[in-house]
Amino acid sequence: GPNQPVGVAESISPRMKERWLRLRRWNARRRGVLEPLAAFLSEPAPSLRTTFGDTEFVSLDIETTGLDANADEMLSVGWVVIRGGKVDLSTAHSYLVRPSGEVGSSASIHGLTDTVVGEGHDSEIVLDRIVEELGGRALLVHHAGLDKLLLDRMCRQRYGAPLLVPCVDTLALELRRQKRKHHIDEQRSLRLGDLRTAYQLPRYNAHDCLVDAIATAELLIAMVAHNGGAKGTRLRDLTV
Repeated sequence: GPNQPVGVAESISPRMKERWLRLRRWNARRRGVLEPLAAFLSEPAPSLRTTFGDTEFVSLDIETTGLDANADEMLSVGWVVIRGGKVDLSTAHSYLVRPSGEVGSSASIHGLTDTVVGEGHDSEIVLDRIVEELGGRALLVHHAGLDKLLLDRMCRQRYGAPLLVPCVDTLALELRRQKRKHHIDEQRSLRLGDLRTAYQLPRYNAHDCLVDAIATAELLIAMVAHNGGAKGTRLRDLTV
């Protein structure tokens, strides 16, 4: 399922994964989750049998107050949709988010000061927008262990259920590819910028959540092109 650690999910067949996700979504609906998650769950998730080109993805990146998905808060978020195997820049959105406390160490990392995020949006409104954007689509992130877990926690707190969506993680995909080749390069960085370089993609200098969301989208497209091609790749080949 989408909330299982990388590695465990690989031992489950795609058919079982899809059934498990459908059952969990049905259960959450039956328990009566709040809107807009209820509407999101009533819309079918993309089938894992769908080809890459026929699947829509929301490539999303979050800047947080720290690296603990169980405690830290969202400071900014950016996303863009992959449609027809291409990045659709007309769908690009980014929001500053007002945290409940201070921004902590992220001010030095992301340049997001208390003053800047103090003018941001309410986190609940931004979360509603993310959920609405994900209707009928798959989620794409680079490092699900942070972004996806944070979204799950926020959704549980706000709506009463986690974000039950097929999730693709470019970091996990690269690890899986290396394992399949029986060669894990300990020296090779799995950071977004370094993986882009490995796949001959240009380097973006700005460190910004929307830039990173676009960078992740482009990385996935390049990874698919290098490993089976768009027609030979289905959503089940990509999900964690």
